[in-house]
This record gives sequence, C-alpha cells and structure tokens, in this order.
Amino acid sequence: MQPDRLAIYLDENHCNNKRILAVLEKLEIQVERHLDHFARGTSDEDWLPFVGKNGWILLTSDGRIRYRSNEKQAVVENNVRMFYFSNNNMSGEQMATAIEEALPEIYKLCAKHAPPFIAAITRTGEVYLREKFVLL
Repeated sequence: MQPDRLAIYLDENHCNNKRILAVLEKLEIQVERHLDHFARGTSDEDWLPFVGKNGWILLTSDGRIRYRSNEKQAVVENNVRMFYFSNNNMSGEQMATAIEEALPEIYKLCAKHAPPFIAAITRTGEVYLREKFVLL
C-alpha cells in the first residue's frame, strides 16, 4: 500500500545507483535524485530542509546523521522521514533487494508515524524505527 504521491529522495551516494533506480521504477515509485537538485558535495544541512519541505522520504546510507547535531537538527526541524541502510557494506544489488523488501514496511511506518523520524533498513529488508521526535 503506497501513500498517495509519496516520493523517495535518493541522497548523493545513491542517486545514480542503477539497481535501486530500476527497482523503484519497476514499482512505479516517484524518485527524486540528489544531483537533479544539488551539486556534488552539498552539505547535508543544506539539502535536508529541501527533502523535508517537500515531504519526501529520504533514503541514505549515512546513519551517522543521527549523531551529528547539526544534521540531526535539520532532520528534526524540517520533518524529514529518514531511512538509512544499517549496513554500509552492501552492494548495489543487495541495497535494491533490501529496499524492495522494505517498501511495504516503509509505507506502514510513514502512515503510522508523523515526521520527523529516523528508521533503519537491514540487509534483509526489515525496517526498525530508531528515533521518533516530538515537536513542541
């Protein structure tokens, strides 16, 4: 069950991953590619607000965003729905398989929890909510 018009934003590291792009195209998922909007090397705190303001789902391998205060603050302040691959040693094929398996759970999580939040995707496509933020 896909929420209406919910797009996935692929960060700089994944926006040219042919395997992930092929899976998302096959499933008719709207994709926003980092390099279509920003130059290489644009800092995370510069593009994270753009993702949040557009209501897109962020897909990244950079789980360290959770620990960098300025980037985490950008996730929180801009209502980002962030999903990251919990294992950085996955091939493009493994990431594509994991995202295909994870999509139903990603959509369930997005339907159940308002942003901002951070969730992990495992190698087998399981999805775990890591941090949920309550805005005051």
